Amino acid sequence: MKFAAKLSCAMMLVLAAALSLGGCMLLYGDFSDRLAETSMQNEVQHSLLCYTLEGELLQLYSQGDAITDQALTEAGEQLAAAAPESCVVGVWHIGGSAAYSDLPEGMSAAGIQSGQMLYYREGGTVYAVYCTDLLGDARLLSAFDVTSLYQARGRSVMRFLGMECVVLLGAALVTVLLSRRMTRPLALLNKASGEIAAGAYDRRTALPGSDEVAQLSRSFDHMAAAVQDKVEALELSVQQRDDFMGAFTHELKTPMTSIIGYADMLRSMQFDPDEQKEASGAIFHEAKRLESLSQKLLQLMRLSEEPLELKPVSLARVVEEVGRSTLPTCRRYGVRLRLPHTERWVLGDGDLLCDLLCNLVTNAAKASKPGQTVRVLSGGAPDGGVLVGVADTGSGIPAEAIARVVEPFYMVDKSRARKSGGSGLGLALCQRIAEAHGSKLQIRSKLGSGTVVTVLLQPTAAGEETA
Repeated sequence: MKFAAKLSCAMMLVLAAALSLGGCMLLYGDFSDRLAETSMQNEVQHSLLCYTLEGELLQLYSQGDAITDQALTEAGEQLAAAAPESCVVGVWHIGGSAAYSDLPEGMSAAGIQSGQMLYYREGGTVYAVYCTDLLGDARLLSAFDVTSLYQARGRSVMRFLGMECVVLLGAALVTVLLSRRMTRPLALLNKASGEIAAGAYDRRTALPGSDEVAQLSRSFDHMAAAVQDKVEALELSVQQRDDFMGAFTHELKTPMTSIIGYADMLRSMQFDPDEQKEASGAIFHEAKRLESLSQKLLQLMRLSEEPLELKPVSLARVVEEVGRSTLPTCRRYGVRLRLPHTERWVLGDGDLLCDLLCNLVTNAAKASKPGQTVRVLSGGAPDGGVLVGVADTGSGIPAEAIARVVEPFYMVDKSRARKSGGSGLGLALCQRIAEAHGSKLQIRSKLGSGTVVTVLLQPTAAGEETA
């Protein structure tokens, strides 16, 4: 059963119960009031009849006559003639037989106490019976016909039942319409959830209003947006993994093909010393490329799996180590290396910061022309941090490629990068190192004018570096 039908049935049950209970209380109260009023009037009439009969009996006593059955019978006949139309009477000897009775057959004074009132039903007629003991061992029973009250109550019940049916039918129609209207947003939410489950992650409900259903709609849309973002992130991750595996396979295949080819030539053919030296040099160059690739991959994996413990590091020592490590590379490419003088201390890992700057200097040297200068940067940032990085005046990076240069194996100029021994992992490794330090690479570049790459580090007090 649908929720709208359940809601309609529940509302109708509550309404029917409320109407029935209210109607019963109303009808019962009205009937009780009318019955009490009629009982009071009948009791007054019974008292008048008692006074009348007792007056006749007193008159007989005053005349010295005995109260015989004949006297009671005559008194009963006179009393019946004076009684109201709805009343019948009976005169009994106390504990004896009836002297006079207009009462219905089967009604007697037996079992009725003086001053008691009870209801007696015969066929479709209902009587209110009153009993009073009088002088001379006489007992008067008067029975008043109250059938009209019960008939009126029955008519009232039937009218109420008819009215209740009409009201319930109208209420049922209104309840069904209201229930469908109230549950329509739930149907939309259910439909939207089914569509999202089927893959339509951009589906939204956007129900208006400020009630609980509208709030549920907004929460549902927020949840759907979060699911869509997560799915898109997973799809991007899968795509990046596929791209990574494809690029990684290609990067492995290129040097391995050269190594296998030259090795096979050296194994199967005879060369003069110069050709052997050239082939051996090619094998050595490609093997170094594989070694560099494996080292950088291991560093990326280690940074992804192990949390980094930051310690106080002297930038002066880091810059000194960078200059010592990259000076041969700068000389090979014919560029000048300018190192800053700095006394700043930062929180970080000295070896990783050295690797970051060495990679940046190597990339800058490869992108620069002979005679140009590569500068290592160190300075304060407006927010109190410390900026370190590398600047060059080389070939620069196209604007559309800046966002992708930190992706593994992405190379702006693949032929130049492979010729110089590049693998496309340098900036990806730098980005991971920056993230491990709670920062990220900031790249500013203009094609043909050079590139500036910086990372923001957290400063610390000097003299706290640990071994």
